[in-house]
Amino acid sequence: MKALNAILVVLLGVLLVASFSSDAVAFTDDEIEKHPIDVEFENRIDADPSTSGMIEASRWGENEWDKLLNENYKLLMKKLDKEAQTRLKNSQREWIKFRDLEFEFNGKLYAEFDGSMYRTVTAGFRMDFVRERALRLGYYLDDLNNQ
Repeated sequence: MKALNAILVVLLGVLLVASFSSDAVAFTDDEIEKHPIDVEFENRIDADPSTSGMIEASRWGENEWDKLLNENYKLLMKKLDKEAQTRLKNSQREWIKFRDLEFEFNGKLYAEFDGSMYRTVTAGFRMDFVRERALRLGYYLDDLNNQ
């Protein structure tokens, strides 16, 4: 059983490193423009690919995506009428509740696993979760600006 767990940890580590690698993307850099936060995140991983380096890079990324999320939210609120502002405000409040519950679940789940690699899984999950919302609000903003 310990051997199987060790194999699973190694496979998870390989998958995690591959997910942090720009080579794992199905598109070339010429086909997709990467967000500056993603570029800097990859640079930080390249500079320190250790477990602690990946965790620190993910925490940095989560913080930067959160800043962008808040900026996009504020800009979006300025563009919406009162009714749409209320819907966005309600949506964001519920997303924050969902985020907090997901972070709690994810953190508790992986805290029970053996291996330091699971700390990187948790940190990467948090960053990706906030990244997704920041980008979604940005897409809404782009759509409003382009209509």
